[in-house]
Amino acid sequence: MKIFLSALEASPEFYFIDAKLKKYKYNLLSFYKMKQDVYEKILNKCELMLIDSGAHSFQKGAKANWEEYTRKYANWIKRNDNKKILGFFEMDIDNIVGYDNVLKLRKILESVSNKIIPVWHKNRGIGEFKKMCETNQNKIIAITGFRNEDIKDEQYLIFLKYAKKYNCKVHCLGMTRKKILETVPFDFVDSSSWKQSAIFGRVAGKKVSKEFSKKHRNVVMLESYRQALEAVKKYEDKWV
Repeated sequence: MKIFLSALEASPEFYFIDAKLKKYKYNLLSFYKMKQDVYEKILNKCELMLIDSGAHSFQKGAKANWEEYTRKYANWIKRNDNKKILGFFEMDIDNIVGYDNVLKLRKILESVSNKIIPVWHKNRGIGEFKKMCETNQNKIIAITGFRNEDIKDEQYLIFLKYAKKYNCKVHCLGMTRKKILETVPFDFVDSSSWKQSAIFGRVAGKKVSKEFSKKHRNVVMLESYRQALEAVKKYEDKWV
């Protein structure tokens, strides 16, 4: 299992962290929040990368020209794709534009890359999950890790088993819960919990005062990221 650490590119503390770390490991970046120079800095230091469409950032009723945004995303993919990037997540905004329109947006992305990752949601139905596995053999597919939103915790192994039938690699989005990571051998997951932990004033598993956290935010964020890299190694070794 590879844990892709996310939200680094959108952190005000990025340049401080980047100056202190010689290398990263696995990173997930959001196209929506990305600055080109930050992308290039992370790319140069990481081993592997995944790119999210940023669609989740629009889930709170934001209005946009979705086709225009998707074409910008596609053009960026065309210009920046390289061997370090495992894949690019689709525009999974079913609840805003409907699944039929998501499929149209997916075609725009697939016209520039064969590494577009479909993201299953329960509104698509189990039949569509099975179809996704069958039509993406030997590729990466994605499901969500938000508690009991699309998939109940006890169902993850069932979904994983079916995907493996078609040799699909499974990415679980936003999966940070240790209980699941200890029992379900996903190929990939992503986590921004390192950032949340630092924001709420936890360093090395210990609570620090809000005053300390605010005054030393750069150091707190750096230490939290370093701890997250240890978790990356732990779960990669566990599910090697």
